[in-house]
Amino acid sequence: MPLSLHKLEKIITKHGLLIRKIYTIDNYCVYIELLCVNTADVCMLYIPSKYEIKSRGDDIEYKLSYIDINEDGNIPEQYAGVPDNFELENSYNEVDIGLDSSHKNMEGQLEESYNHPVSLKDMSKNDNNHLREIFRQLRRLKFCVKNLKYKLCITYKGYLCCIRRDDTFECFHAQGLGHVDDTRSLLVTFDIETFYSKMESLTEDIRTVREGIYKVLDKNQVKHTGNLYKILEYKTTLITASEICLVKKKQYTAGITKLEIMLGKLSESEGVVFSKLDEIDESYRNDRGLKGLHKDIEKSHLVSKHEQELSTITGAKQEVISNIIELKLKRETISLKLDKIFFDNTVMLDAILKNFELLSKI
Repeated sequence: MPLSLHKLEKIITKHGLLIRKIYTIDNYCVYIELLCVNTADVCMLYIPSKYEIKSRGDDIEYKLSYIDINEDGNIPEQYAGVPDNFELENSYNEVDIGLDSSHKNMEGQLEESYNHPVSLKDMSKNDNNHLREIFRQLRRLKFCVKNLKYKLCITYKGYLCCIRRDDTFECFHAQGLGHVDDTRSLLVTFDIETFYSKMESLTEDIRTVREGIYKVLDKNQVKHTGNLYKILEYKTTLITASEICLVKKKQYTAGITKLEIMLGKLSESEGVVFSKLDEIDESYRNDRGLKGLHKDIEKSHLVSKHEQELSTITGAKQEVISNIIELKLKRETISLKLDKIFFDNTVMLDAILKNFELLSKI
């Protein structure tokens, strides 16, 4: 359905709004940034592909390129292969504003124009990290507007990170629109159908949504501060727990050392018994006849005695070995778990400290 940007601008102006920026793809309007004159709120009007609004080539127009992200707002770690394709929402009802459609194929053409994502390889590492942070925020904030026709968009430098009507995500880069600083803007977004159905209350709705988001953010700031305070209170507990674990590891190590000494002594005793058996075998080797038979009985008695002794030593060795393995398992388990816990905590605390540093600079 082709529409006129000029006529749309007249309606926008009539309801106390001014166009600040126009974002386009293939010279068709996709997003229009608006200023609410009476409240100084900045918001974003989304133009679905079924409404064909041709751009005019104004100075305030910026061409959009799609950024390759997953629809759940996750930025892929790997960039090889075919990127995900994104489609514009096409489940809107018709809105009759007295204009006829003349380009039946335009929706398909516009959707195809989205099928050329910008690779994240082209971005700086810093921008990439900031976009990840923004989408993590949007995944949280989407619950605030889940049941509303109004959604949210965060702008950062030349990037537009948006929640769609179906609560999935999309991201664009606007050519020629960039800021050297890290300022971020939170905009309430709505589609053209919502605009026409809510014209009389639109300005107040936008303010209500924005203030509601502010309240949620403020409330969560207090909650997060309380959680951090509780974490910091665990400092004494952490030190105590660490000391207890060190004591346990020392106990396990001492126990293993004692058992290893015991195992060494048993091995020595075992060696002595084997030597005695060899001596018995050597001393009775050449005896034959009646006298030899008597010697064989005597030899068997001696061998049996030493074999019993050897069996006792072997049983004791097996028990000691089993205890050593068990203590080693306990020591290794506690060591590996502690290494994992303290490494993860150190990494997270390092991030927390860096965030505290950022907090002090706001």
